[in-house]
Amino acid sequence: MTTLAQAEIKKILSLRYWWALAVAPVVVALVTASFTRPVVEALAERADAVVDVNLVSTAVAVGGPTAVALVFVALFGANAAGNEFTYSTITTTFLTTRGRDAVIAAKLGVVAAFAVGYALAVQVVAVGAMLLFTRDFSFTTDLFAMCGVGIVTCALWALIGAGVTLLAGSHMIGALSVIGWFVFGEWILRALAFAVGADGIGRALPVSATLGVLVNAAPSIDVDWLSSWPSAAMILAAWVVALVGAGWLRTRMRDIT
Repeated sequence: MTTLAQAEIKKILSLRYWWALAVAPVVVALVTASFTRPVVEALAERADAVVDVNLVSTAVAVGGPTAVALVFVALFGANAAGNEFTYSTITTTFLTTRGRDAVIAAKLGVVAAFAVGYALAVQVVAVGAMLLFTRDFSFTTDLFAMCGVGIVTCALWALIGAGVTLLAGSHMIGALSVIGWFVFGEWILRALAFAVGADGIGRALPVSATLGVLVNAAPSIDVDWLSSWPSAAMILAAWVVALVGAGWLRTRMRDIT
């Protein structure tokens, strides 16, 4: 398994997409964290409202870039799992190992590990920018909760991207499916569910469950229109198991000749 994991890492590092996909969320983290608190303070003063500036700033500066990172780690997972289908090297890989399960497990493990690296990079930049460019910043339980679940959700969305690609047998289809669902598909479906009075179904969709994990994991936050903690985490885990499991089984049975 170690040899297979090392082989997967070398395959990823041989292509430039792994670091190119990390640039956007890191830049978003830097910009967002640098300007969020002054903007929140100004809006609170103008609205003459009682606002927990530190809580709101933390949620936006950490949660926002992490949500952006989810899209890019899903793209990374789709590319990492599907490149061998694109370059027609998957046949050789399967034939030179004792079983397909070990190859698939190595791919998924490496994908999740890289996604954790993405999440850490985003959070280090976000927290560092808040320390440098904002005043009265403090480390709170809410901050640590958001950072912790952010790391986990990034790993899970990378697995979702990989699972969809393994199911489709094409990294292009996998990537487009994940982006389309994350950006447009789920929100259209959720709007339709809300229109017919079935918003409970919308809360059980993967993106909504993920946002519930990210936001409602913080002890001081409870957004009603998102799934509550810990049910949101269980829903997201169920989606990951279903999609990764389906992709795994399809890859085991796929004709690669």
